[in-house]
Amino acid sequence: MADSDKNQVPELVKEVKAEIMKFGEGIEGAKKNFTELRKEFEQFKVTVDKKGDAVKGEYDTLIDTKLVKLTEAITTRQEAMDDQAAAMKEQEKVLTKRMDEIETAAKRSFKSDGKTHDELAQEVKDARNFQIEALSVSRTKMGGVSTEVIDGLADPNMDEYKAYQKALRSFLRIDKRRAVAFNPDHEKALSVGIDPDGGYTVTPMMSNRIITRLFEADPIRQMAANETITTLELEWLVDWDQAGAGWEAETVAGAETTTPQFYKKRIPVHVMYAKPQASQTLLEDSGINIEQWLANHVAMRFSRVEGASFVVGSGVGTPRGFLTYPNGTNYGQIERTNMQAAAALTADGFIAVKYSMIEQFLSRGTWVMNRTTVRDAMYLKDGEGRYIWKPGFQDDSQASILGSPVRMSTSMPAVAAGALAVAFADWAEAYMVVDRLGITIQRDPYTQKPMIEFYTRKRVGGDVVNYQAIKLGNIAV
Repeated sequence: MADSDKNQVPELVKEVKAEIMKFGEGIEGAKKNFTELRKEFEQFKVTVDKKGDAVKGEYDTLIDTKLVKLTEAITTRQEAMDDQAAAMKEQEKVLTKRMDEIETAAKRSFKSDGKTHDELAQEVKDARNFQIEALSVSRTKMGGVSTEVIDGLADPNMDEYKAYQKALRSFLRIDKRRAVAFNPDHEKALSVGIDPDGGYTVTPMMSNRIITRLFEADPIRQMAANETITTLELEWLVDWDQAGAGWEAETVAGAETTTPQFYKKRIPVHVMYAKPQASQTLLEDSGINIEQWLANHVAMRFSRVEGASFVVGSGVGTPRGFLTYPNGTNYGQIERTNMQAAAALTADGFIAVKYSMIEQFLSRGTWVMNRTTVRDAMYLKDGEGRYIWKPGFQDDSQASILGSPVRMSTSMPAVAAGALAVAFADWAEAYMVVDRLGITIQRDPYTQKPMIEFYTRKRVGGDVVNYQAIKLGNIAV
């Protein structure tokens, strides 16, 4: 396309735009004349229809006067409308001529920088829209923008707009993992960083290892007695009472003594459940065994939930924890020993707790504490500043306090005023875990298609069975 043709098209567009504006003004003028004429005619009708006590002669004179004025107005308006119609015809001819010139220029066979006329026209349109958007004018509101605002905008600089497009493409093709911008001049070259341009062929290495988060759990099940049943609950007799006895004289019979009584202990089982879901497609296509992965996660979660209930469970719908029993030495009570310091641990406090236990269970006792309580116990020093407890510092023997092993429980309270921070027990004698069934899984592919639900259950119970075999250390207030 010749330079003259390139320059001619924008000028022709401007001229056509001006002609369209004039044409519109002519139409508005005709509408205005017609409106004024109609208004005068309506006023005349009001005068004709007027009723009253006016003298007929005066009334006829008024009508004649109005009629003469209306005739003069019609003649004047008609002449103005005829002039406007003639002007509009001339403008129509000019507009038709300009449109023909644009069409002739557009139909010429040409290309500029490898682009057709339609592509160039679209670029100009996009550049204009970009101008308007830069002035915070939304495209959706273009219809409400006056022609004065649009006419006030300078013609778009196509060179600057093309540079902007080129820079935008470069920005959008940034490799986020390496934060490196690609050169737009090389955007057609093959590159690892761009998936469609070769990146798809370089697949990352997938390790067989899965990093699994670890959770602290309570060790009560490992230390307590375990019983498996085939019914809803486990019951047995408890011989807690003792027979009465006394002394009698040689010739005087002694009085009747008390007879020991039995207690009946009952441990029901409760239901834990989980309902994880996975899509059928994931189960079919995943690189790992999703069902086994879910089963392992649920099993570990069940272990933590039941372990916490063995410590602090209420016994209502859950196993009962040993921390929930009242203080005392009678049946159904667990003795609490003051650890002899306010809101702190002391070596004397550990001695007091351990030796509150009767001798038969003393040698089989194990400490259970929170991890932070174990840390505080390790801080204890003698009068010369030497650590009293040195687990693992000298040999590989098990850590112990006063010769008894230590286990950490995440559900035990940390050291605080009034907290039951320390437990000491012969756990196999003191606590029992009752299992009705292990973990069972029902695979449900029907209820929520295409999701597969794994309804997982476990029935378990737990409770203190020997109140003599456990002692609690209470931090003083």
